[in-house]
Amino acid sequence: MQVKAPTGILDPMNERCLRALLARRTTLHSQWAARLRAAPVTSPLGHPDTLVHLMDRTLDQVFHELAHPSARRRQPGLPAGFCRCGHNPLVSYFSTATLAFQTALAQCADELPVTRDDAEEVHRTLARIARREIMTFCALCQRQADHPAGVSPPCESAPNQTPTE
Repeated sequence: MQVKAPTGILDPMNERCLRALLARRTTLHSQWAARLRAAPVTSPLGHPDTLVHLMDRTLDQVFHELAHPSARRRQPGLPAGFCRCGHNPLVSYFSTATLAFQTALAQCADELPVTRDDAEEVHRTLARIARREIMTFCALCQRQADHPAGVSPPCESAPNQTPTE
């Protein structure tokens, strides 16, 4: 008798749900782009026409990590006040991505059962990628020198922060 291992981080995402999301990739891209264009622009690098070019790469990353459980790693969420200057364009980029994926999952749920675990896995995967990209951009920010360590101005990006785990 074979005993099934307990569910966890290395379990694959429901294949039907993943296929349904992949089938909606074009719609997901266009909904994401529309949300991004409607979001406030915080810096010249945050112009939607600039960020739209990153979407295919990000979608490739999300779908790769969802399809390959060994690529997944748990990470803490973004720390409070992670963007001290409020000009990181990736904050809005990933918060609009999260909304677009939530919409796509809701559309999938109209046709097939989408489990809470599947929705949470999409959220965690997107949050993991967002954390990595946002923290990298913030590490390169030249505006950090404008604020002494430990003294963070009110972060303009707070309302648009990506969800944390």
